[in-house]
Amino acid sequence: MLTMEGMVIKMSLEIKNNLKKVYQSIEENAHKANRKPKDIKLVAVAKNHPPKKIIKTMQAGHHLFGENRVQELLDKHELFYDQDIKWHFIGHLQKNKVKYLMKIKQLEMIESIDSLAIAREVNDQAKEAERKIKVLLQVNIADDPNKFGFSADNIEKAVKEVSQLSNLNLVGLMTITPYYDKPESAREDYQAMKKLLDKLNQKGYNLKELSMGMSNDYHIAVQEGATIVRVGTAIFGKRKYY
Repeated sequence: MLTMEGMVIKMSLEIKNNLKKVYQSIEENAHKANRKPKDIKLVAVAKNHPPKKIIKTMQAGHHLFGENRVQELLDKHELFYDQDIKWHFIGHLQKNKVKYLMKIKQLEMIESIDSLAIAREVNDQAKEAERKIKVLLQVNIADDPNKFGFSADNIEKAVKEVSQLSNLNLVGLMTITPYYDKPESAREDYQAMKKLLDKLNQKGYNLKELSMGMSNDYHIAVQEGATIVRVGTAIFGKRKYY
């Protein structure tokens, strides 16, 4: 039976090895698509994982993390407020929670702006906090009734309006696809997202980021043009609620 120290060492090695595998996969699939691996950011999704796993990931050299619940992000921010760490918020955001995100100085981006009402609230709160926040607009590319986001048909109108909000810096699009048993099934959705981004840029918008792909299919997303992938289980293992 492993001692506590042995368990910590085991966890540390597992995370280090998992992180290495994810980086290698990103590199291999970027090369397949004639892309540069350095153009792809990895967000380690720490949802429902304890802070000690974040520490081990940082010790392995990775410093960009994602959370999808405001309270969990606030709790972890309290522990890492003085560390070299960056956060992306990637979950559905309620208007009454926006003001709390503005307190997180290491908040690099809100990826999941899924309505104009939320965009306006984030802008108002950012203005109050004297901040300018990078954001992505979430697109429900598969028209999944269980997912939030703009439709492909109304995203251009949203991009136009959000681009005019003074304290938001709209840098791209994001999607969460339905869970497919076969990762290859997500390819069509990711191709559609890339075409949508390209179409908007052809109309004069400067959208550089495309966030898509999770643990089961991030390799497909990289092949299809993702600049940000959000990976949790493949790095941290199965989630445990704590």
